[in-house]
Amino acid sequence: MENETTDIKLLKKGTTCQYFIGGMHCPACELIIEKKLSGNISVNNVDVILASRKIYFELQTDMPENQLLENINEILQKDGYKISKLAPSHRIKWLDLLKGFLAAALIFAAFILLQKSGIAGLLNVSSLTLPVAFLIGVIASLSSCMAVVGGLVLSISSGYARTNDKVRSLFLFHSARVAGFFILGGILGIAGAYFTINQTANFVISIILFVLMIVIGLNLLDISPFLNKFQLRVPKSFSRKILNNSGLQNRFMPVILGILTFFLPCGFTQSMQLSSMISGSFLDGGLLMLVFALGTLPVLGIISFSSIRFSKSSFSGIFFKTAGFIVIFFALFNFINLLVSAGLIMPIF
Repeated sequence: MENETTDIKLLKKGTTCQYFIGGMHCPACELIIEKKLSGNISVNNVDVILASRKIYFELQTDMPENQLLENINEILQKDGYKISKLAPSHRIKWLDLLKGFLAAALIFAAFILLQKSGIAGLLNVSSLTLPVAFLIGVIASLSSCMAVVGGLVLSISSGYARTNDKVRSLFLFHSARVAGFFILGGILGIAGAYFTINQTANFVISIILFVLMIVIGLNLLDISPFLNKFQLRVPKSFSRKILNNSGLQNRFMPVILGILTFFLPCGFTQSMQLSSMISGSFLDGGLLMLVFALGTLPVLGIISFSSIRFSKSSFSGIFFKTAGFIVIFFALFNFINLLVSAGLIMPIF
């Protein structure tokens, strides 16, 4: 009994603590964790770093360390995160990988059949078809990288929960988001035309897009935490301001937030934005981002009104693996088409 009491470490108020944190997938996870702990009276100045998988915060009151860890984990474990004093060991779940690969292969095979029939190629924007953009939107809305938008939706929902404006505010948010993606995607298309993207530049940008999607897919497979360092993201301070709850009661805030989601740090969105630039026109770039946003709409709509978090499911591991393989398959598909269009190889699909 004496040993148990001596093992208990008492942390003093004002202590800057750092711990390891497991369960993160992308930059959005940093924001989710920080927002989750923002209302905790025990800690302040929370900073989460994906690359090192660490969390830093300042203690607001004297507290035994074991109680502190227990309290924080009680908050975070609902979303699949856990802090600890030791670095969590990384284990590759081979069975989940196999199941995810088989599920993704079936989905991709169905797409190839549609492609052969001509259905999937009816609508085409540059090298990326609109049906593919919609499918990527669906995958993005279900993956952890879009959880940051889901968290924003829940913030708006809870902010208006006690008023009669909840439905109206969510409608404004989703409508503004879809419209904003179309307009801003169109602007990117114009920018691509203005900067006269020639065949060489188009090839280089497509290579960058290919690498970006491969990194996204590998991160979803959760093969190695090292790959987290290579994810593109907007400045963290900017993302924090977007997710700040203050001002939600402003009647125009849902519209502003809906438009600003275009700039949130989601690798899927960034890859689609590159494709919009390649398109070289307002209509093509706008349509690409519009269809992508429509693909994310069903799941975000469900989250809005029922607060469902798909990442909490017991099948989340298999889902993320499936999503990762699908992203990799489509990255390879577009890359092969790029090589075909450049005359480097013969058509395969």
